This record gives sequence, C-alpha cells and structure tokens, in this order.
Amino acid sequence: LHSAILPVLAVLAARALGIPMPDASQDESLGKQLWMSTPETTQPPAGIPANYALQPARRAQPPSGAHVAAPKDRDTTDEFAHIARFDKATDLHARAPGYQNQTATIKGIVSALDPNQQSALDGGNPLAFKSKTHPYTPNTRLFDQSKFKLPLPTNRWWLNLMIEQGADPIHPYPYVVKCMQNASSVGFPRFNIDQAHVTSDQPADWTVGDGNQALTQRKVTGADALGVEVTWTGSSGAQMCSRFYKGMAFQTFEMQNMAPRLTTIHAVLKVEQLTRAVLSAQEDAAQVQRDVSDMPLMTKVTLNDGSQWLVTSKPGITWQQQGSSTLQPQNINGSYTGFVQLAHLGDQPANNINVLQRYAGTYPTAGAVTYAQVQGSDGTGRSSNVVFMYQTNTAASSDSTHVYNTSSVSTTMQLLSFVLPHHADHINGTSILSNGLSGYRCAKGPLTAVAGNLISYNQPLQQRPGFAGPGALADSDKSQLQQQLLRDAATSTNVTAEDPYFFGKGAAKVARLYQIAQEVGDATTAAALGKKLVALLTPWLVAQSNSDPLVYDSTWGGVVSTLGISDPSLDFGQGRYNDHHFHYGYFLYAGAVLAKYDVNAFAPLREPLSQLLRDYANPSASDAQFPFMRHFDPYDGHSWAAGLFTFADGRNQESTGEALNAYYAAYLYAQALGLQETAEFYEIILNMEAASGRRYWHPTRAQAAQLYGKPFVHNAVGILWSSKADYVTFFGANPEYVYGIQMLPFTPASGMLIKQDWVREAWCPDNSTCADGMKPAAQSASKNGWAQFLYTAYALVDRNAALDNAAACTPDDGNTLTNTLHWIYTNQQLAIDSN
Repeated sequence: LHSAILPVLAVLAARALGIPMPDASQDESLGKQLWMSTPETTQPPAGIPANYALQPARRAQPPSGAHVAAPKDRDTTDEFAHIARFDKATDLHARAPGYQNQTATIKGIVSALDPNQQSALDGGNPLAFKSKTHPYTPNTRLFDQSKFKLPLPTNRWWLNLMIEQGADPIHPYPYVVKCMQNASSVGFPRFNIDQAHVTSDQPADWTVGDGNQALTQRKVTGADALGVEVTWTGSSGAQMCSRFYKGMAFQTFEMQNMAPRLTTIHAVLKVEQLTRAVLSAQEDAAQVQRDVSDMPLMTKVTLNDGSQWLVTSKPGITWQQQGSSTLQPQNINGSYTGFVQLAHLGDQPANNINVLQRYAGTYPTAGAVTYAQVQGSDGTGRSSNVVFMYQTNTAASSDSTHVYNTSSVSTTMQLLSFVLPHHADHINGTSILSNGLSGYRCAKGPLTAVAGNLISYNQPLQQRPGFAGPGALADSDKSQLQQQLLRDAATSTNVTAEDPYFFGKGAAKVARLYQIAQEVGDATTAAALGKKLVALLTPWLVAQSNSDPLVYDSTWGGVVSTLGISDPSLDFGQGRYNDHHFHYGYFLYAGAVLAKYDVNAFAPLREPLSQLLRDYANPSASDAQFPFMRHFDPYDGHSWAAGLFTFADGRNQESTGEALNAYYAAYLYAQALGLQETAEFYEIILNMEAASGRRYWHPTRAQAAQLYGKPFVHNAVGILWSSKADYVTFFGANPEYVYGIQMLPFTPASGMLIKQDWVREAWCPDNSTCADGMKPAAQSASKNGWAQFLYTAYALVDRNAALDNAAACTPDDGNTLTNTLHWIYTNQQLAIDSN
C-alpha cells in the first residue's frame, strides 16, 4: 500500500534550498524517514477480487501488509492498568468562577449520561462470546503499563503512538508531531490540492530533544477524553513530557534535568529575543493574577522556508544559534527544568505574534468532555451543549476552578486554542477572538482561534428519528408498498454471507422488511419475517454455530470474528478493530426492531447484542471489558474507523452513512429497551455524527472551496483522514461510489445526513459544469445498486423521476426495492414542497 516511500524530508529540503544539513547522528529524527501524504497512500488493498468494484457496497479491507509485525508471544493476562479515565467535568464547569460572562450557562451544565457509572447496557452477566487471546499483542514498550490495561484503546486519534513501533506521526491540529525514542518533531503542514486529493507534506520543521542525548526512551503515559500524554526518560534524571491535544496554538514540552536543543530541517536566518510586555499601572494586578515574572521569555525565529516561529520558555532561555539549523541555550549551565513552547506564526506573523504573546505560557494538563442534557422541545427546537474543559498549568495546583477572564488586559492566563468549522458554526461568540489568528488550518479546513479553558458549542438536534419513516404513507403508496413487500419477503430474505459485514447487512435488510410490514399492518408477513430474523441471528449470537464465530478478544478488549483475529486481511480487518461500528451497527438495527415488536423472541439475543453495542459505542468509561465509545472522537464530532492499522496520514473514515446507521441503531436499541438516559446520549452522538458528516463529507461546492480549496470542489468526499481528503474510496474512484458510500444504508435516519439542498446541487444535470455530479454518476452506474442509492436520494428533489429510475435498478445486497419505495414515499413531503 505505502509504495511511495519518499526520501528523508531533511534531505529534500536541503536539495531544494541548497543548505547544508546537520549531522544525522546527532538525533534519531534526522535519520528516519517520515512518510509524506500522497495519493498512493489510498490504494485498493491487496487480495481484493477482480470484480470487487462491481459488487455494490463492498467494504474495503485495510492493507494486510502495512506495518504488521510478526505476532509476539507474550502473556497479556492482567498486564495492563486502566487507561486514564475522564474527569468529572460537570463539577469542574460549575466551579469555574473566572468565566463571569458564562456563569449561568456553566451552572446549567448537566451531563446527559454520567460516563463514570456502569452502563445500563451492562447487566453484569458473563461474556456471551468465547474468549480468545489475540496473536497481535500490544507493544508494551510504547506505553506505561501502570496507566493502561484492558480494555485498551484501538481507534483513538493518537493511536499511531501505541501500535507497531510507534513511528508514524499524529496530528494535533494545526500541527503534525512524531515522537521518536529520544526526541519529538513538530511540523506545520503545508497542504497541496488537486482535483482528487488534499494532501499535506507533514514536515518535521523542528525537533525538540536533549543536547546531551540523555533521553533514551519514550512512552505513552496517559490519556483522557481529548488528548494523550507522552513522556521521554533517560539517564541522570533527564525527562521530557508533552500532552498533545487537538487545536492547541502552542506545542509544549515540559523538561527536567535536560539540556534543551531545537533542531530544524531548514536553515535559521534570524533569532530575536522579544522584550517582555509590561502591564500598565491602570490594570488591576489582582484580577490579572500575573506580572512580568510570570511571563515566559519569548523568541522569534525566522527560517529560510519563509516561516516564522515563536519559541517561549520558562524559566527563560536565551537561545543561541549553532551552525545553520540548531538552537541551544546560552544562559543555561548544566541541566534545565522548565518548559519550552513552539508556535507557528501563520500567514500574518506581525499580527499573530501579538496575539500569541498574550497567551504564551499556558497549556493544558488534562481534558474532559460533557454532553449536556437535551434542552428545548420539538416545537421550539432541541439542542445539547457539547463542552470541552481543560485543566491548565497556570490554574492553581492545576485546579480548573482557578480560571482567569482577563480579556481587557495585555496578558492572560487563559488557554489559546483553535476550533474546527463545525464548532465555529455553533460556538458561543464571546469565545472567538475578535482579533484572531490567521493562516491556521487542518485537513478539515481553516481553524478559528478561541480563548478560554472551557469551550462550549451548541449542537442542534434534528427531529427524533424513529422506527417508522418520517412521513405518513398515502393510501395509494401503501398499496404499492404492500405488493412489493410480498415479493421481497418471498425472494430477498435468504442471507448466505459468512462474514460479519455482509451478514450484518443482510440481517438488517430483513429487519427493514420486518419493520415495514409492521408499518403497513401486514401481520402475517411481519410474523414470518420476525421468525426469519430470529433464525438468522441465533447462530451468530446464541448458538455461535456459524462458520466464522464471534469471539471476545481478551488481549485488547472487544468482540471480533474468528477469521479476523487470525488474519488481518480477512473480514475487512475487523479482527484489528477496523469498521466495528459499520459491521455491528447492522446487527444492532436488526436487534432493535426485534426488541420493539417481539420481546420474547428478542430475550435470548439481548445479552450478546448489548455486548456488541458496548463493543463499538459503550457509554461507560468504567467498563472493564469494552472501551468507552471505541470509534467516536468528540473533538472532530465523528468516528474514526481504521483500528489497529497505522497510517502516516493518521486515522480515517470512509462511510458516513454507515457511521450514522451505527448510532441510529444504538439509539433505537436503547429506546426499545426503555433506557431513556442512554437513548438521549446516543441521540446527541447521532446528531454530532450527522452534523460532521454534512459539514465535511457532504459539502456544497462553495463549502468545499472554503474547506478544502480549489480545485478540490466536490459535493462529496470519499475518505477523510486526519491529514488529507480523498475524492476516491478504498474500492474505486467512480463518483457513484463516492456518493453512494456516504449515504447507504437508507433508513428513517438517513434524512439527518441527506438534505434536499445538497442533493439538488449535487445532482448537477449539466455535465459540462460538473462531470462529477450525482446525475451523470447515476447514469454511468447502469442501473445497479449504486445508481439506486443516488436515485433514492434524488426523491428529495423530484419524487416521480426518482421513483421511475430507482425502480428500474437492481438493489444492493443490503437493500430491497421495498425499502427504496418506503424511503421515497415517507420522505415525499420535501419533494412535494420543492415542486
């Protein structure tokens, strides 16, 4: 897969710029290759059948040969300690007196569900699946075993640090970081844009290390809801620690008993020590809680690639240039204990440096997330506040009750950070800096600067999706639907797939027919379909007599397939925790429908289904068997899919439609079981996933230009990574694949993601202006399952045209014409209004 290994970035820079390079032996980072993000990093994996792209909705397998080490024979029983859990953020929020202008809001924050309590899904029952150790064991050299134990994280944004050799970078926006054994690199990515890809160069602009080469080992030493802590140790008590959180303006390194050294792949042109700001006599020192001695010493460094950086330190370091590319302390005799920060000065250094100086010296030491209770009503609009809370080094004893609101003075102890476009759409405007920072972005688009240890944005909630469609069935439509239901019930319920993904799709297809039979009042057909559904699920979940049984992985903590655990190239990598929310979301949808209509038949299936839900969307952080919300990233507002596979481009997700389905199924399941608090939590997650899906995978062309830049101006993104965006899928670049994978499966929740205005623009009937439009894509798909998905979505614009064309298509293996007609009929009001 990674066939485009490029030369060392330092060598590339040297050749391009004609500058001498430092001795590679001085630091590990200079002797290692850092993979650049290229289109070649998204190629179809080996071993896919020749007819792969012709089979509708096939899932891509992750690369079987990418960064896969030989199995390690180690006993992992009781080897790990718990991952650092989430702070009880609600209490911290309510005690933050520094935010005078947000006091009422802060005091009103009540969590929808306490993640520190045992989940109502966890009945304390034995595991429903046989236990099996995983041949791919954790590399315990990479993390502190006193801080991590079963269940281990498998899909966190920073997971590159903990798998394989920990060599691939992580992406704490707007930076890229690589943690070697003896140092850390920090880079400011430059994005390259063409019609098919938005890629980043992932440079190692700076390497932060020890001049005496005393650091010899690095480990992940903690994690919380938002970030990760990495600690380097070595001889003579040397130690360096950094906590990486997305959106931080500064990258900070705490140091003990070290000789700090900064090395760049560029040439240093100028080093300027800045004069410390002096508070005026009119400013209230008691309010500021800070004087000149509190402020770090600041240095501006200009490099020959045209960039400028702010380097801060406390106690202050006077940096002296050595050679063309190294900075070392001039005023430190012996070892140093303190911190060093680096911040890129963006595209307007003169303005940005004034902003950054005010916030220098403050950095996060812990992070927490609260999903607040839903407010409002269906009639007036419902929403939930999503709150990020950071403890910082400048708060007394790292206690977040001491937060300072000093926006009127020249310096502040508040935290300076960035938010993503979907945060900025709904954030409290007082948090956004009026004189902000310019020139900072990530793969998701431009970043907006905010100030404060608490960041709260309002997540609007759409109309609650139910089991039934969003609109009523007209009598004439109901009659036609009943006739098609009888045909599909007789011909489309034979599910023969042996892997969990395609079997799950097939079971959910039958469950959709079962649900529709209930809606149209066909009791006889419903009863037959209910029995069929039980017969399908029982061998997988109760008897475990299917050919590829699910097992509990006692090494990492999760449910995987027997074939998947033995071979990472089988079952689409789900044995390495790839796509669990896609796979098991289908199982949970089937279980939710059965639980609603036939409690007795559902009863034997309840425990294994609940454990599958805990596997991919566990609402409890205290669960000893499954991690908290395995895939979901609260900062990005969506899930990551890649599991225990490492990529230089970071995490990725392809199918927003299947991610939506996963949390829709979780919501319905909790509703069917009467777990209202759990259902409310899942409703919030569902709306966050839908909102990020619309913002980043389903943009208008104007939004695409603003987020990604020209000429990457499409109405759909195929795969979104931590550091790049692709207008391709893992199984092909056809536009119908790119559109279709972002919509399937069609359920009553699909309207949360698929909007009429987006479909109208994406349809784009004029091939001369947008050859990648949905209409030409549907026409080129030759009436297959992909075309049917596109025509189904077009029903939001033109019902009659959609019906005629969709009915002429052969359904995908997880779909039926009954389901297609039901979706068109129950979403017709929008089409009628638009016409």
